[in-house]
Parts: sequence; C-alpha cells; structure tokens
Amino acid sequence: MSTPPTVDLEALKAAFSEKCTKSSNVCFDNSRIYEAGFQATKPKNEDKTVFFESRLGLMVALFDGHFSDELSEYASQTLPALLCARIEQTLAEKGCSLGDAVTESLIKGIEDYDRSLLYDGVINEFPQKDQTDWSDPVWHDQDEIWLVLGWLREHPKFQRARYAVVGTTALVAFIDKAKENVWVASLGDSDAFLGERSLDGSSWDVTRLSDFHNGRNPEEVKRLEKEHPGEPPVIRYERVLGNLAVTRALGDHQLKTPYLLHNTSLELSGLCLTSLICHYPLLKPGDILILSSDGLAFELRDFSEEDKLLAVVSLAAATSLNSLPTRNALWSEKLGHGFIGSAEGDNPAERLIKNVCFGTNLEQMAEAVKPSQQWDDISALVLFL
Repeated sequence: MSTPPTVDLEALKAAFSEKCTKSSNVCFDNSRIYEAGFQATKPKNEDKTVFFESRLGLMVALFDGHFSDELSEYASQTLPALLCARIEQTLAEKGCSLGDAVTESLIKGIEDYDRSLLYDGVINEFPQKDQTDWSDPVWHDQDEIWLVLGWLREHPKFQRARYAVVGTTALVAFIDKAKENVWVASLGDSDAFLGERSLDGSSWDVTRLSDFHNGRNPEEVKRLEKEHPGEPPVIRYERVLGNLAVTRALGDHQLKTPYLLHNTSLELSGLCLTSLICHYPLLKPGDILILSSDGLAFELRDFSEEDKLLAVVSLAAATSLNSLPTRNALWSEKLGHGFIGSAEGDNPAERLIKNVCFGTNLEQMAEAVKPSQQWDDISALVLFL
C-alpha cells in the first residue's frame, strides 16, 4: 500500500521499537528461541518470558502480571530454576519415570511456590506466625502491620509481602532432553500452541496445550459456584468478585487465603491455584512451540478457535507470505490489514506481534505505537525444535 503523506514510516518503526523488547537465542541442542514483548500504554510490560536449561531438559515460561509487574518479574527469575531442580530431586528420590517426576513437580512445585509467597512473605514475619490471632485489636492498628512488614517498597520485607497480594498468571512448559515430550502447566489465560507440519508440508496441524482460566470460561464459573454453595456469586461481571479476570494465578492471596488480616485486606474467597497439566508425547524435529499472553488473543478475538491457532503458528513460522495457508485472506479481512513477510535475521516472535496488531496498515501501526485507548501488553515466545 502507498504511504499516506502524514505518516512517517521510519518514525513509526522507531516508536514501535521503543515499546517492543525482543531477544533470540540458540540453546538446547541447537533449538532456536525467540522472545518479544510489546507495551503500548503501560509504563512497564507486565508480561515476562523466560527459558531455563537443565540437565534433563528445557523449561520455557510466560508470566502475565496483574496490578504490577512485580510478581511476574520475580517468578520469571526464580520459579523455572526451582521447578527444574525439583524434577531432578523427585526423579532421584522416587525412582519414577521422568513423566511422573515432571507432572508431580510442576503441580506440587507451583503450589509450594505460591504458598511460600504468603507464608515467607507475610505470615512468618509475625511473632506467632500461622498461630497469630488476627482478631486481636493490635492487628487492627495499621502502624503495627507496617512495623512488621515495612513501610516502603524499598524495604525488602515490604517487597516480599507485595508478592503475596499482587499476582501473575503462569504458563510453564518443560521439554525433555530427547525433545520427544512436552508438559505444560497453566494458570490463567495465556496460550500454549504446538505446531506440526501437515503431511503434505503445506500447512500446520496445531494443538492447544493450555486451558484458559477466567470468568468467561463456563467450566471455571461452574467450578467456583460448586465450591461456594449458598454464597453470593464469586464471579461478577466475568471477574472474580468483580475484580480479577483470571480464576487461577500465583499471588492474589487476598482472594484465596483463609486468613483475615484486617489492614492488609487478606480474606477468603474463590481464586484457585491448582494448575492443569497437558502432556504431548510426539514431538518431532521441525515442530514449533508458541507461548503467548492474552493480549495477543484479544487482538484475535474475532477469530474462531481453529483460525486463531492456525494463524498464530503460521504467522510465526512462515518463511514467506506464499507459505501462509490460503485462509490468510480471511485473517487479513478480519484484522483489516495485510501481512509482513519474513526477512533475514528478523525475530519471528516480534513479527507475529506486528502481523496480528497492524501488519502493513500504517494507520493501525500509528494507533498501536500511540494508542487512543488502553492496550494490554502483548508477549510471545517462539521455540523451533
């Protein structure tokens, strides 16, 4: 398309680059990992992507923070290493199969990690720890709470306590050293997709490896209603207590702990921690694994599930526009723009974000880099096996 005279293409590219972080790495027996994140309106990208190599395999993860980037940043720096160590420990102590060790370690490891956010960051700081009588009037005095937990974010105790009350989704994938199996643990509404070349090589067969846990999922709503019979609705306006979109997450202990801390607003409700594990045992060289935050899914909200899966994998993996499935014409119509072709040395995760958000449409690109309304953060991690 021709460039409108009022649009400075180079200025748009520069503005996009300022808001987009990206990286690429070769690891794990020459697998290629690409990461990219785009923040249109927030001062910090609350999404964090990360990969971690261990003796037994590779872990890749995406954390989408809410209320701040504090817990998503902290979890990205600490949780993958802890989970990989736990897999090795479980395997050595129980002599079980790797699959059993991975499944147990992901479920129990994530639960223990989340529990530590509350206990190590809050409960254990108080003199009586979990035996504290929170109904004692002393704890109704805000100054007494701050004397225990600190007054400012610069204080280490205060920051640790913050991890318990801010939150993040967690999407964690572990691939064994042989690159034959992938296990995915999901909390929240980020997406994990596995793409495999179709038999004729002309397209991709795509499998969803994650569930979505939010107030728009009827099964999650039913679960919460069953767990809280006779109570006022836990889900209001498609959000937990009308506040939080996701129904499973790390942190957010004000929505799930049985404790009542008067001045720190920790009280019981219905948020669930339990992660769901998906195991896919048929990985092959040339497969592609993609993790993406719900910001990307929002831009594809008018797509069917089938088209969304195929579009995400195809747009990330395409070596040229001619290699896109014929359905790309429908995608282009729905999104209102054409697609950018691959270029030597480009980042497929960044290209995926561009092609979903604006592609060749410079007016849409201008809106993305200087939006007139709120945009969610968008992140993607693309792994070529």
